Amino acid sequence: MKSTIIIVSHVVNDAVIHGFVPTAKAMGLRVILITDHKLSHLRVSNDDERFSPDAILECDVFNPLELIETITEENIKPSAVFSNSDHLQTSTAICAQFFGLPAKDWTVTLQAKNKHLTRQVLNEKSLPNVQSELLYRDTDSAFDFTFPVVAKPKEGVASIDVQRCNSKSELESYCERFWQKHPTSPILVEDFLQGPLITLETLGDGESLTALGGFDVELSEPPFFIETAATWNGGNSTQFKNECVRQLQVFGVGFGVCHSEFIITKLGPVLVEINYRSIGDGREFLLDNLSGGKWFSTILSLHLGSKLDPSFQISGSANVHYVVAKQSGVIEGTSTSFIHQDGDVVTQQQVLKHPGETFLQSFSNKDYLARISIASPSGQSLDAALQRTISRFNLTSNSEVNA
Repeated sequence: MKSTIIIVSHVVNDAVIHGFVPTAKAMGLRVILITDHKLSHLRVSNDDERFSPDAILECDVFNPLELIETITEENIKPSAVFSNSDHLQTSTAICAQFFGLPAKDWTVTLQAKNKHLTRQVLNEKSLPNVQSELLYRDTDSAFDFTFPVVAKPKEGVASIDVQRCNSKSELESYCERFWQKHPTSPILVEDFLQGPLITLETLGDGESLTALGGFDVELSEPPFFIETAATWNGGNSTQFKNECVRQLQVFGVGFGVCHSEFIITKLGPVLVEINYRSIGDGREFLLDNLSGGKWFSTILSLHLGSKLDPSFQISGSANVHYVVAKQSGVIEGTSTSFIHQDGDVVTQQQVLKHPGETFLQSFSNKDYLARISIASPSGQSLDAALQRTISRFNLTSNSEVNA
């Protein structure tokens, strides 16, 4: 009888649809997807043969008690319970723990997801940190900020509603706009960290934590923090890898996959945030390429109780470039998605907004028109091929509406 894996998901996303579910099926597992967006996942399963879970169930996946009840009512005996969603790590960890399965420490997943708790843990464990405060509507601030600062939701994703504020008036304007949309949500305000951004990608099997490498990341011009490009194992991510993994271990990160971000200041790396899941925005597929197609399967195997193969590594070169829309409007142009291979160099262009669509700018990673990625497991230089592809891309957002 096949072992059963529960994959817990929120909205439809590429990593689950084209990564974890197909991989789990290829591993010979019975795959049960549990989501709070059943109809949208059913539509995808009807239209995309790569996404074929054995069943799609629906419940409030943010509530671990409902997850547990759904699984037991269906008389499912899972061998693993897994999620790749930022929002669902804590409920998934509690659910997996209930069934006696390998799980992340739910207290650490909660501290990672809630950025205010993250800053508190860094203070408690004497790790590099910044001054921060949680602001509530109609409540005075407890201290004066030294500007610039960064304002953000305490549990945000994809750089949505993250902004640098250079003065008190800019912060007040940000707060007013944010609370018009989210009147009961607090805002986390942090000192602005000056320096380049890097990521660290780790895997843990419950006994050891392995740092596989990271990306040197390029960001848009202030005041927003849109990721525009990334280079695998660039100079900064290579130089500071050991210190970054030390900080994560002290924080409590261990089991499973984790994607973390650090700013390299004059005094060294300072943690920006921990995303206790696989890296996203298409870079998970780059890592799958550089690992010989083993990224998704290795992550799932950890949740099935396997130890991390000490020979597993991410080798080679990879770059990704994000085409960011400059304004709201109607998408125009002719560029389409493709995959091209020349030797071991694989170039992939993924169009995310299509001609005719009306697009609303959010000043976040949701503003991508496309991602252009290129990888070489043998480590070949990629710059020329990447620039050729970028130069041919022609999708834009046109703010003028023709009569």
